[in-house]
Amino acid sequence: MRNQYGPIQVTIQVAAGRVTNLTATHATTPATTAQVNGRAIPLLRQAALTSQSARVDTVSGATFTSGSFAASLQSAFTAARA
Repeated sequence: MRNQYGPIQVTIQVAAGRVTNLTATHATTPATTAQVNGRAIPLLRQAALTSQSARVDTVSGATFTSGSFAASLQSAFTAARA
């Protein structure tokens, strides 16, 4: 999913109906974007692994990153169920 600060793509690994691993590629430039994403992505990743869903809370100061992460994660869940 793309937002005004760049794309975020979430990839999941599923085993026995559970997400066992999750990675997210994201923009690393400019420096402000790298700083926001570098702080938010690990928090969003952990929340998604814990909840096993795309319903993750928005990280303060990373509204666009959080929204794009959740949308991409939902897309990954949908694809995994297909």
